[in-house]
Amino acid sequence: MKKLFLWILFILIVFFLSTQVSKGLHSKLLYLSDGVKIGILNLNQNITNIITRHFNQAEQIKHLTNELKNKESLQYSLNSLEYRYNALLELLQASNFESPNFHLVRTISYAHLNDYTKVWLQGDNKIISQDKEDKIFGLVINNQVAGIAIFRNNRLMGFLNGDEQCNYSVIIGENKAPGIAKYDINKGFIVDYIPPYPKIKAGDVIKTSGYDGIFYPEIPIGEVQSVEERQGYQIAIIKPFLKEISQFYWLINANQEKDIQEQTDNLLNFN
Repeated sequence: MKKLFLWILFILIVFFLSTQVSKGLHSKLLYLSDGVKIGILNLNQNITNIITRHFNQAEQIKHLTNELKNKESLQYSLNSLEYRYNALLELLQASNFESPNFHLVRTISYAHLNDYTKVWLQGDNKIISQDKEDKIFGLVINNQVAGIAIFRNNRLMGFLNGDEQCNYSVIIGENKAPGIAKYDINKGFIVDYIPPYPKIKAGDVIKTSGYDGIFYPEIPIGEVQSVEERQGYQIAIIKPFLKEISQFYWLINANQEKDIQEQTDNLLNFN
């Protein structure tokens, strides 16, 4: 009986000790498992952070590179504008710069019977300077182009828009396509020799270019009525703004400003 009691006691002690060992071992196993899980989670988070930081840095570098390019482009544009501003300022302050000359002239009569595009004009010839037979003047009224004028036998003759001797340089539309306003025997008042691109269309406004020194730039002439395609260029039929002969015109003496105008155009078109 005593031996049975001792065996039962021994078994209880072993069971108790095994339970305590199991609890400690289980706790240690759980601690180890948690450590592994936390390590895996931290590793995963670190890898995610590294990847995210890499792509963020790449995107930031790309953004900063684009910003640098934009800054350089703006700097070059600023330098260009500063150069043109200073050059234009020097030009305007030059001692040889003269103000535009405008003289009021009156229509006397038609130059020829049944020809309504040539008129004799009267002005102050001492001011207009008729010593140059080849001088070409511009005619405007109400800030619109009427034609040109030249001296013939010491008399001032006006060639109105649509006359075969009335030719001058123009620009068309928002893209400022260049061309020559002239008379065509079959089509009337047209703009010829327009480059094939950019395309022009009906309704585009035609203005003086100022390139030929006859007119100052941006004086309205008329609008495009229709367009014809030719091999290598375009032709525009003009609907002029002025349709009647006026009693008075303003005569523009722009030839003396031609060199200055060319310099100004070069500066404004500088890239």
